Amino acid sequence: METIFTISIIVGAVIFANIIYAIFPKIPLAFYQIAAGLLLSLLPLFHHYQLNPEIFLYAIITPLMFNDAQNTSRRRLRRGIANVLSLSIFLVVITVIILGFSINSLFPLMTLPLAFAIGAIVTPTDAVAVKSITSNMALPNRIMNTLENESLFNDASGIVALNLSLSAYREGSFSVGHGITSFIFSFFGGLILGAILGLLIVRLRIWLREIAADSIPISVPLQILTPFIIYFVAEQFEVSGILAVVAAGLVHGAERDRLQLTSTKTQFATASIWTIISDVLNGFVFVLLGLTLPTVVLDLISTHTLQFFSLFGLALLIYAISTGLRFLWVYAGFVKLPYRDLNRPTVSAIMAASGIHGTVTLSMALSIPFSLANGKSFPMRNEIIFVAAVVILLSLIVPNFVIPLLVPAKVKAAKEAPVNIRAIRNDMLDFAITELQQTVSGTQSAQIVLETLYNQKSDYTRPSYETLTRLFKKTQHVEQTTVQQLVTTGDITPKQQLSYERFLIQSNFATKKSIWQILWRRIKSGFKYLTFGLLKKRRIAQLRRNLTDQQRKKIKDTRQIFAQIEDHGYNAVIEYLNNETTVDNFAAIGIVRRSYRERHRRFSNSDETNDTQKDLFITAFQYEYDYVDNHLTDQLISTDTAKQLREQISYDEIVYMQNSDNFD
Repeated sequence: METIFTISIIVGAVIFANIIYAIFPKIPLAFYQIAAGLLLSLLPLFHHYQLNPEIFLYAIITPLMFNDAQNTSRRRLRRGIANVLSLSIFLVVITVIILGFSINSLFPLMTLPLAFAIGAIVTPTDAVAVKSITSNMALPNRIMNTLENESLFNDASGIVALNLSLSAYREGSFSVGHGITSFIFSFFGGLILGAILGLLIVRLRIWLREIAADSIPISVPLQILTPFIIYFVAEQFEVSGILAVVAAGLVHGAERDRLQLTSTKTQFATASIWTIISDVLNGFVFVLLGLTLPTVVLDLISTHTLQFFSLFGLALLIYAISTGLRFLWVYAGFVKLPYRDLNRPTVSAIMAASGIHGTVTLSMALSIPFSLANGKSFPMRNEIIFVAAVVILLSLIVPNFVIPLLVPAKVKAAKEAPVNIRAIRNDMLDFAITELQQTVSGTQSAQIVLETLYNQKSDYTRPSYETLTRLFKKTQHVEQTTVQQLVTTGDITPKQQLSYERFLIQSNFATKKSIWQILWRRIKSGFKYLTFGLLKKRRIAQLRRNLTDQQRKKIKDTRQIFAQIEDHGYNAVIEYLNNETTVDNFAAIGIVRRSYRERHRRFSNSDETNDTQKDLFITAFQYEYDYVDNHLTDQLISTDTAKQLREQISYDEIVYMQNSDNFD
């Protein structure tokens, strides 16, 4: 129970750091997370806190690597495969060997296997950290793509090298030739086995889809378990479990891109869950660094003060050697990159400074066991963790000063130039359209959603929320008056009026609530769907199949009556809006009119069509939010522009989603 409680507090610290970063994004997120860990270390609960080392490799690195792999662009990876192999295999092996012998000669207390272990720990790079630091800089896309692909594979290479080094330490001997042979076997054996296992699991998911069992409660947990299963099996075959996970992730990503696995709804849920898992695990590791570092430093100072400074100097030397090797490797032409406006020394320096270390390096250091098989404490564990932590901090700090000297800052629009919010919004809609076209097939429902997005490009409206609410209330009154007139003329019964007005109360919920309440309702609806929605839909489907002909006729007649009532109400509302349209309220009138047109269209659709279109609209809105978040993070748009775009998306949700629950 105590372990669960402490982990919950650490996750809370991750969330706190993310909040601070959202407010002050100029400082890299990793620094906020480390600071949050340092604050937690002041609590008595976290004094000398230690987490089981086995957790890191299996529970943290494994899902992170799988997620990175399945989100990697296969096209870019194929195009830059030569650079990837050069950086993630050959450079890693050379770096580990040179660092190993250098550390052992300069710091004899580190035996050769332990020295190689440190070399392996500091080889993985972190492309996410590079993006965070270079968000304000015009880093060439080809260089950024190379760094992303490198970080995917050199993480695995470093882990393989670390495992070989630790095995050599336990056995008491080390052979460079044998180590390289074992490295190659473990590396390529892991890739081959992972690809095979990944294909088998993909085939399983395809089979589940064919028998109509590819629902969210089945597909999502299966995909989350996939990296753990593959890692365990690969380790039993004594090949790299991490590389097996990477290969399986690439296979899953390729199959997902070809739309052979899941529905849009399942893809959307899977992507959201993996994003949360990735963000939390990355933050968890850096918070843990802040928690662990005070204990490690105090232990080193209290036992060997002189050794503390020696280790600090060793960390500086390790960072200098590894960075220098990266520079020479690129400068010598072992990595082919276009220079264009940048010369070879500049590109080499950018690649060298961008060798930033992060989550995987720290996780590898913390994964070193506390004790050996014979029960003795693992020697110099704190020293290795301290050196790795200093190298990580140096790799995060130095690029902030070096890279801005090598690449220009991103060109920002002049302050006096007005922001073309309509053009930005059209770009956002183009992004959503493109993403939606890649994730849905050419069905009629998809075409309707895509046409709706296209039409929005020529209709930018952003009225005040208060104006919008007042108009909705007026149109609701117009519709209620129309329904009352139908009762007076005898066209419908009071019972039918009561049923329809109950529908109006439910469908008009959004006009009585704030934007935040609408958002909270959407979150609750999503959670309710994930937990009970599928069971409810299956139960409803079962009930529909068991209906008698008389019951079916009654339902059909009721729906027709509702459609007739809605038709009268819709015509009255449109006539009212046409008469009330002015220059001042034109934007709000347009949103209200689209809302009623959307509801009118849904009355003519089947339940299945409405469900499909609802899912597609939710997906489209999420793509629009992603566009805003990504451009705000990269500082391509201002906070005020992001706010305007989010408000517009919220208005669109009112238009297309406020009645959706009443058609389920």
